[in-house]
Amino acid sequence: MRSAAFSSDGTRVVTTSGDKTARVWDAATGKPLPPPLQHQKAVWSAAFSPDGTRVVTASMDQTARVWDAASGKPLSPPLQHQKAVWSAAFSPDGTRVVTASADRTARVWDAASGKPLSPPLQHQDTVMSAAFSPDGTRVVTASADRTARVWDVPLASDSLAEWRATMDRASPYVLVNGILSLRSTIDGPAASSAPIRRAAPISPP
Repeated sequence: MRSAAFSSDGTRVVTTSGDKTARVWDAATGKPLPPPLQHQKAVWSAAFSPDGTRVVTASMDQTARVWDAASGKPLSPPLQHQKAVWSAAFSPDGTRVVTASADRTARVWDAASGKPLSPPLQHQDTVMSAAFSPDGTRVVTASADRTARVWDVPLASDSLAEWRATMDRASPYVLVNGILSLRSTIDGPAASSAPIRRAAPISPP
């Protein structure tokens, strides 16, 4: 097993495995529910959508997939990266997915169509995990480059053009040695156009 997670109502569990599948199980009886959710290589992580109707999986086959949690059928084309995908998570409203990959990027996708909603969120090494903020307006990424970054992200595809116009930059913040700082203090004067928000220390684990 690679990972396991509950549905929001606690009635089901989704697991991932090196056998190239994810499985949805009844949490009370331990019985499998839909057929296996099949990838081409090991499945590293999986999560339910907030309403429990879908599952997103992340695989070493360079894709993430969105599945119907009841039938096990794929609901969108594969969310394609250039290397293994280590994690995938839904936005709080279930309309978007964020993925983290060994290709040094995270991506935000439309959960229904599978279309990317943002340019790649670029790190200098493998991106190990990514998650949305509770209001869905930001993504935080954690990378093997020893930083975490906070990114503004589009709420929907129709806001992408406006978002691109103001987002031709990296994250306004970077986490270095446990301290969340404005990237203008890290990356130099070119980053000074980043909007000013409150930044607070974040303790390392």
